Amino acid sequence: MAKKRLTKDDLERAKNHAKLLYTRDGVTLQKELAQRTGISENTISKWVNENGWDKLKKNFLLTREERMGDLLDELTELQKSIKDKPEGSRFADSKTGDVRRKLIKDIKELEVTAAKPEIIAACMALINFARTENLEEAKIIMRWADIFIKSLLQ
Repeated sequence: MAKKRLTKDDLERAKNHAKLLYTRDGVTLQKELAQRTGISENTISKWVNENGWDKLKKNFLLTREERMGDLLDELTELQKSIKDKPEGSRFADSKTGDVRRKLIKDIKELEVTAAKPEIIAACMALINFARTENLEEAKIIMRWADIFIKSLLQ
C-alpha cells in the first residue's frame, strides 16, 4: 500500500514538531523522531543538518525568563535615557521610538510564543514521570501528547 503524500502544510507542521522535539525536548534519536512525526529518518537527518538544529538546541538553554529579562532591561534603559534628557526634550525621537516599538513587539511575541514550548515541556515531564511508574500507560500518554502538540502547531 502506497504511503499518502503529505501536503506542504502537513510537511511543515511535521518539521516544526520534529524541531521542537529535537531542540526543546532532547529527542535526538532520528528513529524516534521519525516514528513520532511520521517522517522518514533520512528526511529528519536532512532537516537536522541543513537547518542547524544542533545550534538551535543550544539556544534553548537560554530560558524564557532570561530572554524576557534581557528585553525588559533594554526597554528600561531606553526609557531611562529618555527621562535623563533635559526638560522639554523628554520624548523619543523617531529612531528611539522605532527601537521601543520593536522591543515591545518582541516582548509581546515572547509572551505568546513561549507558551507552546512550556506546554510541550510539561507534557514531556508528565511522560517521563509516567515512564517510571508504568511504561505502557506512558506510551498512551505519549501518543495523546503528540496529538495535542501537533494540534498546537497548526
